[in-house]
Amino acid sequence: MKPSIVFLLGFGCLLALASEVSADCCRASLTITYTVDGGQACGSVGGHGKSDSCTITICADGRAQVGTFCGRGSCNIFGCACKNGCLTGEYLNSFINNNKGHNIKVLGQRWNT
Repeated sequence: MKPSIVFLLGFGCLLALASEVSADCCRASLTITYTVDGGQACGSVGGHGKSDSCTITICADGRAQVGTFCGRGSCNIFGCACKNGCLTGEYLNSFINNNKGHNIKVLGQRWNT
């Protein structure tokens, strides 16, 4: 190959990678440990476990994380460049507001990145 073609190919690859560097990443999620008063099952608000200790991993919109990342659409393997950006909201507050009909008591929380 001519050196100029190799240079252009290499430069094109660098440009492709540069666009990924500035992309928003949607890796953050929050794992909540909670109980639901009134003897309701953990699944009534999307979690799993026993009635004395439920667990759910949520995205910023307060809904259960589906898949590996919290993008509105598909993301690359690093959780970045998600189609239509990241889900937005206030994590725990959004979870509680989404489930107002249930008396949720939060026992603990852990950030995942």
